[in-house]
Amino acid sequence: MKKTIVGLIAIIAIVSIVIFAGCVEEEPVEEERVEEKISAAEDIYRAILLIENGATRIEKIRLEIGAYSDAKTKLTASEVDYEEALKILNNAATAYDDEKDAIRTAKVMCSYNLDRVAAFRILIICSEHLDKVDAYAEGDDFASMKSELELAEDALNDALPFISTAKEKCFSIDIDTAPAESRSELLENRISIEQNEKMISEFGMLISGMHPYIDGVEHMQKATKYMQNEEWHRAELEFSKCPADFSESRDAIADLKNSEFAEISVPAIARYGFLTKMLEALPHFEAGCRYADRGNFKKAEKEFNKIPAF
Repeated sequence: MKKTIVGLIAIIAIVSIVIFAGCVEEEPVEEERVEEKISAAEDIYRAILLIENGATRIEKIRLEIGAYSDAKTKLTASEVDYEEALKILNNAATAYDDEKDAIRTAKVMCSYNLDRVAAFRILIICSEHLDKVDAYAEGDDFASMKSELELAEDALNDALPFISTAKEKCFSIDIDTAPAESRSELLENRISIEQNEKMISEFGMLISGMHPYIDGVEHMQKATKYMQNEEWHRAELEFSKCPADFSESRDAIADLKNSEFAEISVPAIARYGFLTKMLEALPHFEAGCRYADRGNFKKAEKEFNKIPAF
């Protein structure tokens, strides 16, 4: 959204030229009054101010875990700004080609920014569900964790079409016929929207890797309880179910370690490392429980001592 402001300033420059073009009257020829052309300079200026307001509100959004009310309020206000700007532009009339180009470009900017606002709003919903996943993890409520994770994934999938539509609208502008001052901003917006689309897609991959991860953690939790009750055989069986889940989770996020986005690569690297340690530890957990079930606690202790530190 910050990049959008550069383009808006460029459009304001166009408006400045248009204002002077639209307000100068030709000298009457032989006392005949030349009819003044219709100008939309004032409407364009009002619309651009609203677009600027919408961008500024979004720039001020700061997402914090469990506190999204302020972000939602700013998104709603931005949405109103873009909608009002679009109304003004739709009703604007002009006889000047430069103004027509400015109006056409600004209308598309409003439209794809509205799509991005919609996507952002859905991503907040996704974040809320992910926060609940973490909250339910504190109480080992795996059923609720899985339910919230599915809702988060659904929300993320709902956001993708809005980003795709925004991309389509942004790319629909003919760079060659757009105002020269707007071309660099449009190119930057195309790059930005494509990055947003890629980031959402990779975030979806990160979330999908959490499904088998939660299953594996659930088996681990059950195994730990069996160990505490000295039900060694049951503990061994639960530990034996973990490698498949943890391997699936690790494979799902392996490529994300090299993501160009730190928001993706950092958690992927951390989880990949944790899962790798878990996969190294599980054979020793299983063997230790197997020996303990047979009453050979000396060998069991030896296996448990081989478990890497976490």
